[in-house]
Amino acid sequence: MAVLPDDRQSVLIRALSTLALLAALALGGAPSASAAVVDAVLADVNGTTITLSDVALARALGLFGLAPSDAPVSRQEVARLVDARLAEREAARLEIEGSAAEVEEGWQAAGARVGGMAALTSWLGATDIDPGWARQLVEADVRWRRFIEVRFQAFVFVADSDVAAAIGSAAVTTEERERVRQRLTEESTQRDLAAWLQEARSRARIHYADAAEASLPPPFTGPGAGR
Repeated sequence: MAVLPDDRQSVLIRALSTLALLAALALGGAPSASAAVVDAVLADVNGTTITLSDVALARALGLFGLAPSDAPVSRQEVARLVDARLAEREAARLEIEGSAAEVEEGWQAAGARVGGMAALTSWLGATDIDPGWARQLVEADVRWRRFIEVRFQAFVFVADSDVAAAIGSAAVTTEERERVRQRLTEESTQRDLAAWLQEARSRARIHYADAAEASLPPPFTGPGAGR
């Protein structure tokens, strides 16, 4: 796929977004489950687009740290998927992959978050979403998580003195002390990840479409609706 110059990419993204939104309006507002093909391009990351349905599906399945919701898709959620795309693509470059068992575990976990595998299968069918697409997103989520673990978390060392300073003079159990250690590990991991993402964004070609600044309803109802 040829890479367009930055100005032509921006024009293309805006044109695609406008066409998608006009199509949605022509159908009478937010697309129904049967009209899931109506979409909007929200961002471009190094020549790969992120659409409204990408964000909505990742959010519905609780992937990339997104919380399931039927609220309009926010700019922050689009940015979250942009960051996830940068991380999981770097993971692929470094050949950091989840095993088949980890991907299956991620798929089962996604099913559990929506009420079980039967509920997930039923929802995918009702919304006309390709299960293969959903599973690819789960696989990307596993790769993203593995990247964070291997590239950042594995190098975090929390000293006993740091744990003691965080606890202070309070009397705690061994389990509580371990929870504090885990919290400090996670905080350090997230700081290192944030620093890497800041640098990765500066190197990447990232374009947000005008549509990403709007309040856009998701193109399908999440699997938790009505439960």
